[in-house]
Amino acid sequence: MQKYFSALLVVVLMFSNSVKANEIATPVEKVILTVFGNIEHTNSEQGAQFDRAMLLGLKQTEVSTETPWTNGVPQFEGPLIKDLLGMLGGVGETIVATALNGYQISIPMEDIDNHSVVLAIKRNNKVLSVRQKGPLWVIYPWSENEELRSNVYYSRSIWQLKSLEVR
Repeated sequence: MQKYFSALLVVVLMFSNSVKANEIATPVEKVILTVFGNIEHTNSEQGAQFDRAMLLGLKQTEVSTETPWTNGVPQFEGPLIKDLLGMLGGVGETIVATALNGYQISIPMEDIDNHSVVLAIKRNNKVLSVRQKGPLWVIYPWSENEELRSNVYYSRSIWQLKSLEVR
């Protein structure tokens, strides 16, 4: 009987640890990003909400790239959208990105899968403010890939981002 109970306890503990591994913390500070739609893991009724500290706590990717809106070759830093969606179990064909002012753009999932698209939180090691196109700015690696240097991809570089809907 004790062997059976011990085995059952091990199974229960393994299951509870796997559930915890998929949990997303709850934002403590102001929410700057909400991801919703076709995602498996959430932390609120609205979907998956993140404050700045939560996003900075994810693996950060740096990309130095020219943009039509900046001088020189600034360095951007933030999580890859691909990694964020992977963590959330997000699958779909399109992401609808919405800015603070209500502007929306559709980003094909192939962009996310085929390019290192960064959800920039910092530019030149400084946290982006709303005035500087923050709190979040979708950045493509334009300098690394000539194919991306077109109005099609520039138009998908939404700034003052507040939400991503996975469809």
